[in-house]
Amino acid sequence: MPYSVLLVDPDDALFQRVLDVAERQRLDWHVLRATSVAQARGLLQQQAFEVVALRHRLPDGTAFDLRRAAGGAALLIGVEPGQEVVGLRALRQGFVGSWVHDAAGRFALTLPTRIMRIAQRRQQDSQRNTVNARLASQNRVLQSISQAQAAFMAAPTQPLAFDRLLSSFMSLSHSAYGFLGEVVAEGEGAPRLRCQAIADTRSDNEERARLADRLESGTVFADLDRLLEAGTDKGRAVALNVSPEQHGPLGLPPGHPPLEAFLGLPVRAAGRVVAFVGLANRPGGYAQQQIELLEPLVSTVAQLSLVSRTIAERMSTEKRLRESEARWRDLTALSYGWYWETDSELRLARTEGMVGQSEGYLPNPLQLGMHPWEMETLNLNENHWRAHRKLLESHQEFHDFELELRNDGGDSQWMSISGRPVFDEGVFRGYRGVGRDISARKHAEARVEWLAFIDDLTGLPNRRLLLDRLEQALGDSTRLGRCGALLLLDLDNFKDANDTLGPAGGDRLLTQVASRLRGCVRPHDTVARFGGDEFVVLVQGLPSDIAAASAQAEALAQAVLATLGRAYSIDDGDVVSTPSIGIAVFADHQLLAHELIKRADLAMYEAKAAGRNTYCFFDPSMQEGALVRMRLESDLRQALARQLLLVYYQPVVDRKGRMSGVEALVRWPRPPGGMVSPAEFIPVAERTGLIVTLGRQVLCMACRQLAVWAGDPRRAHLTISVNVSAREFRHPQFVSQMLSVVEQEGANPRLLKLEITESLLLHDVQDTIAKMAALRSHGLALSLDDFGTGYSSLSYLKKLPFDQLKIDQSFVRGVLVDPHDAAVACTIIQLARSFGLTVVAEGVETEGQREYLMANGCELFQGYLFGRPVPVDQLPES
Repeated sequence: MPYSVLLVDPDDALFQRVLDVAERQRLDWHVLRATSVAQARGLLQQQAFEVVALRHRLPDGTAFDLRRAAGGAALLIGVEPGQEVVGLRALRQGFVGSWVHDAAGRFALTLPTRIMRIAQRRQQDSQRNTVNARLASQNRVLQSISQAQAAFMAAPTQPLAFDRLLSSFMSLSHSAYGFLGEVVAEGEGAPRLRCQAIADTRSDNEERARLADRLESGTVFADLDRLLEAGTDKGRAVALNVSPEQHGPLGLPPGHPPLEAFLGLPVRAAGRVVAFVGLANRPGGYAQQQIELLEPLVSTVAQLSLVSRTIAERMSTEKRLRESEARWRDLTALSYGWYWETDSELRLARTEGMVGQSEGYLPNPLQLGMHPWEMETLNLNENHWRAHRKLLESHQEFHDFELELRNDGGDSQWMSISGRPVFDEGVFRGYRGVGRDISARKHAEARVEWLAFIDDLTGLPNRRLLLDRLEQALGDSTRLGRCGALLLLDLDNFKDANDTLGPAGGDRLLTQVASRLRGCVRPHDTVARFGGDEFVVLVQGLPSDIAAASAQAEALAQAVLATLGRAYSIDDGDVVSTPSIGIAVFADHQLLAHELIKRADLAMYEAKAAGRNTYCFFDPSMQEGALVRMRLESDLRQALARQLLLVYYQPVVDRKGRMSGVEALVRWPRPPGGMVSPAEFIPVAERTGLIVTLGRQVLCMACRQLAVWAGDPRRAHLTISVNVSAREFRHPQFVSQMLSVVEQEGANPRLLKLEITESLLLHDVQDTIAKMAALRSHGLALSLDDFGTGYSSLSYLKKLPFDQLKIDQSFVRGVLVDPHDAAVACTIIQLARSFGLTVVAEGVETEGQREYLMANGCELFQGYLFGRPVPVDQLPES
């Protein structure tokens, strides 16, 4: 189906040119045209469009006048050259994009394609929203089923579960009224509907009072054949979406409001209709969609109806048994499992149905003629038995008295017994009762308790148990006057190892780490898995002197570093994963557990900042530094959200001192303190992932500047270099997002250079090569930044499609005073020549440095000698 597009522009020639381009590209669209705001508003009232592309200035207004009339259409605005700021304002007001309406009409070559992409994205978003809405409805159905089942399990004889189900039926179908009833057959007459749940019909007071005072058996609709004949007889859903007068009387209760639409859902089970759900007055009526959505709820009604009937039948049977036999009434009132009796001396006299008895013996702890307190139990001591014996001798009833025994196989066996005293004409004859094996439940409870405190993967205490032991350790420290230490470990580069090994290999690595940690500590110390790849070691009983305690904690940290630093054998290969350790020593209980963990965590991050594979003790200044970093991160997020960051440009000159290009450098004016150094906020952006948003904003501003310079003959030749972080580059959609920005901003890709650092070359070289090749195929140039400071090798330069190398300023600074720096700089220049790459020397500050580098073949220069980074309007003339 073609996409519907409205183009609002008074220029006839432009409209025809757009149509011609679309026809050549064979775009599947249907385009209408308006020449004014009024005409466009009329078309928008008549039909819906996926995309509306409109000129900023129109004969009777502007594009912004149509923003509300466009409804859900995507808006694209065309602005005049030099008016790009209007496009930015439009983006903030809900427009999805803009184009520059140049006089030559070049934008018409790409406008149809942009419109089609936008229309396709809108359609995909709509489909995704539809799917999400369906999933949300299904989730609500599942939640309703779960709630109803929970209510039924809690009170199977009460109507709460059916009330909740009816509420869910009405909510999911948007119905005004509803009822849920059980279909019952009485004798040979027609079936009747006993109502289990009914919604407030907002009828008269008399009817409302009658419903509120309904009997326990439920409300009965006697004229079922008129109301629900098709549903009950044939088991089909009934949907009436017209006035009831056209279908005859429906047999409604007195005072019921008129029905505008009705949906009857038969509930089938065991080959017959066992219940019925009626819903009424959904706005717009009922359709197959509602029937399919409610089908799981209908199935739940069937299940609960059958269980409810089973429970009712069982209760009726139990009632008859209680009335006919006193002995078995006592038994069934207690429990089930196996039956037992004692004599008047409380000795075991009889058992029936006990596991093992059919083979001719009783389990060893239970022998006829034995008193209960003579059994060898694992869970009861003398005090327990004394209390229970006192209860028996006072002839009181008891329930669920639990015994843990050792069976003949040596395994633990749990039993629960209940008993009631037996009297014959007032004379005590003993006890009779029931017992059952509860071993499975007890073992399951033990397993649940184990999982609540133990990490299932490593078998170490988890966070919950660690916090409990840490609280105890802090209390013991105060009581005993001894110090303790908390070591928090985080595995360095675990994510990379996990990505390489896969989840199963990563789990095996964590298991081996846990095993090695256990071997580093004393038996009474605690090793816990804190979560993910973080572990905690809690050491207690250290000397009361802080210095001595710190020395022992340091020795332990060194041992852990040595132990965990050895290679791990996983999947027939060796893996190295070192830890970074933060240490917090404590000496009293004035400190809360979470505060101590926070201190160790801060120290651990300092260890990572110090180069990883090391340890660091907590210092109060770390907390102050953390607060400063938190404020810096918060302010940076706000600055990015409000697009407050600026781009400064530093000239790059050739051998004759002419400006050939610039490097885009981000600057952050942070009131009231002025500019924030990139050395402060760039690491924060890298750590928090904000570098992706920051990089995209810088790229947009740089591309926008290239588009502006394209109209200035003096600067149309200038290139702009933009730094790309490793995190940006590794994003799966990096290439497509990069090209999309270049296209949207109207920049010439051949004047854009992307500067990549050497650290990027350490990960997935094949993916890096593929992305670089894709970028170069679209005209973008690639530069290797800070060459010589990282991990580059000749093999990388041979494989990767770079256009340029940049000599790091650390080498440039020393070319006149340090022979080693001079040798490195000259080697890089010769190496670049051999690979056919251009060279830029960064950080050139003196004329002597420039002359030396130029004499050795360097072609391009950048540094304070030629200009500091400045706003674009302060750049020197090229």
